Amino acid sequence: MLRAGVRTALGRVFGGPPFDLHGESGDPGLFGPGSASWRIIAEPAAIVGGVRSLLLQLTHPLAMAGVAEHSAFRTDGLGRLQRTSGYVTTLTFGTTPEALTVTRAVRSAHATVRGHARDGRPYAADDPHLLAWVSIAMTSSMLATDAAFAPEPADAGMRDRFVAEQARGAALLDPRLDLARLGADADRLVALQRGELPLPMIDDGSLPTTVADLEAALDWYRRELAVDDHGREALRFLLWPPLPAATRAGYLPILAGALSTLPRDVRALLGVPRGRLSAASARTGTRVALAVLRAASGPSPAVAAATARAERR
Repeated sequence: MLRAGVRTALGRVFGGPPFDLHGESGDPGLFGPGSASWRIIAEPAAIVGGVRSLLLQLTHPLAMAGVAEHSAFRTDGLGRLQRTSGYVTTLTFGTTPEALTVTRAVRSAHATVRGHARDGRPYAADDPHLLAWVSIAMTSSMLATDAAFAPEPADAGMRDRFVAEQARGAALLDPRLDLARLGADADRLVALQRGELPLPMIDDGSLPTTVADLEAALDWYRRELAVDDHGREALRFLLWPPLPAATRAGYLPILAGALSTLPRDVRALLGVPRGRLSAASARTGTRVALAVLRAASGPSPAVAAATARAERR
């Protein structure tokens, strides 16, 4: 029952593989085999990280104003979660052209997301400051849940590599970067894959490239965090999404693990209990659910397909 519930919940919430499983031979994608991103995002603990990332993101009022006023969050919340998951999966495991295509799609959607929050402050989804916040929230969440729930958590070197790789992917969303020119230049694409291409959001320090810088960036953003009406609405959706009872049973351990790994100040903003006993109990349930998922699903099909594609000649 638990196994079926977990698998069904993940299918309903995150959807299936969004990239071509038989993509262009020899293309390693943006990160490639052996990368920290392939290892950490392929681990089922990353599913908990995805939910944690959404919980953390909703504590920024300007980010949530854009979601509340320009997305189908209220009427198609699960669809929005699936599109976000599809973007991350394609960026990580898709071919390089697929990574650029999905980035263009997100940038196109961002271009019209602008306005003023309820306190009068302007926002724009393609503002590098907000783009950096979303990336920092996701990167830090993936690392937190990997450390808490992966059978073999990433070591310090891999964690640093993961931060640098995720910065490279997030930097492609910057409207200052000409994606058409990049996609047409084979040498620049190779430099991008190697992490050698200059990218404005990395060069200007908006995106951290080491764990130490990531932690410093999180501390800096803390001064901007608050949970307003938009944030509380999003929180209610994440705490009680419109899922059938059996599916919700599989989702709840994932949610509990995500909540348990949030920093105390963030849990306080969200109004989540902070007791050590409740956090320990939540993590135990999450570990059981993830163990069931690993046993049921085996190795990541995304990694298997991407590895076979990269090795074909």
